[in-house]
Amino acid sequence: MRFAVLLSVSLSLATTLVSNRAEFSQGRDLPPLKFAANELDAIFFIDAANGPAGQDSSRETVKVRVRGHEIEIPHFSLASNLAFPNEIFAFSYTYYQADKPISSVTIDLGDSSRSVSVTGQSAEKVGELSSLLEKDFRRYSIAIGGAKFRRVAGVLLLVTLLMSLMVSSAFWWSTRRYNALEMLVCSALGLLLVLLVPWNRYLSGFALYQSYSPFLLIRYAPYIAFLSLVATLAGILLFYFVPRWRRKP
Repeated sequence: MRFAVLLSVSLSLATTLVSNRAEFSQGRDLPPLKFAANELDAIFFIDAANGPAGQDSSRETVKVRVRGHEIEIPHFSLASNLAFPNEIFAFSYTYYQADKPISSVTIDLGDSSRSVSVTGQSAEKVGELSSLLEKDFRRYSIAIGGAKFRRVAGVLLLVTLLMSLMVSSAFWWSTRRYNALEMLVCSALGLLLVLLVPWNRYLSGFALYQSYSPFLLIRYAPYIAFLSLVATLAGILLFYFVPRWRRKP
């Protein structure tokens, strides 16, 4: 009888200790992102969620990928103070402080995927911080970008432009019409744009800029390249349908 009572008390104490030290975790996926370094500075306020803390009580690590090399920075202060090239396409941040409402935060931003993960002993604060981080990052989201988007769109465009190139070549060779030649030129230009433009930079899933270039041509190069590709595709359709509309009575 005494053994059963002792066992029951022991299990109750163990359950209480485990529940007191239980941690809650929440992860969120992010869309393609693009912003400047000074815009990233305002997002990192994790120590505020834990209240006052000693100088050495928390640990932070920042990793950036520059030209294929991963550089680790032991402490994050301000992204705008980091000496990195004009743009980087991979950034990760980890925060750890044991026995706190927010014990760890992991932010992983890259071309293929972007995610935020928050863990802590307070389910309320974990949910609030993860939701707030997601909201702050989504302010800098872009409509298109990322490795998956480029692969799918690239394959579709290559197949479409190659077929258009072959069809317009055969059409022009047999008829010698100007609209067939114009379709051929647009198909060739579109194919060159798909193959030669650095879309991994222009349509990356994540891009962090130290500063935007003051030169308009460099600053808006991604938009110019994208609009040029759209114009070539529109030109193929235009030169195909306009002569047919003109022949209608």
